[in-house]
Amino acid sequence: MSLPPDLQPRVLELLRAEGVDESYLAFVTRHVAEPDSSWRWCCGSSCDPCVTRLARVVDATRILLGYASGGLPADDGKP
Repeated sequence: MSLPPDLQPRVLELLRAEGVDESYLAFVTRHVAEPDSSWRWCCGSSCDPCVTRLARVVDATRILLGYASGGLPADDGKP
């Protein structure tokens, strides 16, 4: 998956607001469409950045894209 070019600056702003280096744009891009169960857990080892901070950016990006939780497109009622 790749983010639309017009969305990338907004995601970079989300990363900065969360105090996460902009180099994590690739992480967000890769995980925005992945099921949470495949990556979202905190190991408690004080990683920097912690996956919980990255998860907030992924969640906000999903909202911008109109996705539901778990990286799946929102159900718009269409078959």
